[in-house]
Amino acid sequence: MAGVIDSYLASLQRDLDFDPALARRLTEEVESHLRDAAEADPAWPSDDAERRAVERFGLAREIAAQFAADAVAQQSRRTWLTVIAAVVMTFVAMRLRVMWLSDIEITAASLAPFVDRYAFAAAIAVATVGWFAFRSSLLPLAVCLVGLAASIAAGFVRADLFTGGAPLHVLLPAAAEVALVGLLAWRVVDLGRRVRRTENLKGIGT
Repeated sequence: MAGVIDSYLASLQRDLDFDPALARRLTEEVESHLRDAAEADPAWPSDDAERRAVERFGLAREIAAQFAADAVAQQSRRTWLTVIAAVVMTFVAMRLRVMWLSDIEITAASLAPFVDRYAFAAAIAVATVGWFAFRSSLLPLAVCLVGLAASIAAGFVRADLFTGGAPLHVLLPAAAEVALVGLLAWRVVDLGRRVRRTENLKGIGT
């Protein structure tokens, strides 16, 4: 039969199962603290000593919610850094495509350049406002992701990269921008999942 501390640690792991690394690190730290506290109790070894150590430490869900919120903040910073990298790479790839198209005098369909240019501009505008005013919100990240994806897709159509025989110095940045936007999409989805679970923990703990 599991002891009081073991049950407490199992509860922490369940609450943080969306982040296995955090769950493992936190349970190791908490276990060390709780066992030291229980062993310092005059009634040790006993369930009462473990129970008092757990009661002094606090509810498992409250502890999990606190650390989950810290993890969300860290993931948010990583996501914004990915936004910056994706914007820079998309701009570089866009300029190289435009220079190449100018050199070979290809005239693209009228809609593709429009979407390429203004979707990118919208992504930058939303990212700038989001960074300064709504950094903790998922919405500007999602809108920026959509804008960058639309710009990249339009740029590919504009330059006809699939059949147009684009040179390597155009294809490599294009591949890099796709990879970064893919990474951004993964980070946004992961951040959304973490935010939902953290909000659930806070709601349960209140």
